[in-house]
Amino acid sequence: MQMTNTSESRDEYVTIIAPTANEAMAQFKARGLDVQGYAIAGRIGRHQFTLVGGEDAQELFSGAGMIAATFARKIPG
Repeated sequence: MQMTNTSESRDEYVTIIAPTANEAMAQFKARGLDVQGYAIAGRIGRHQFTLVGGEDAQELFSGAGMIAATFARKIPG
């Protein structure tokens, strides 16, 4: 009986935060994320960000909305 080795993979994500969608996509290209196998994981949109640590919460970017673009790729894992 021959056993086949199944390779499991997991998703790896990179999120780029920028003032505009054009700047986020330019950074995607500049970092070579396309060559590394990343693709857009969802819709690009304006977000407000809060950093939470324990009971502390801090509004990032002075509460101003920023564009977030998340990219994903499959890696062995």
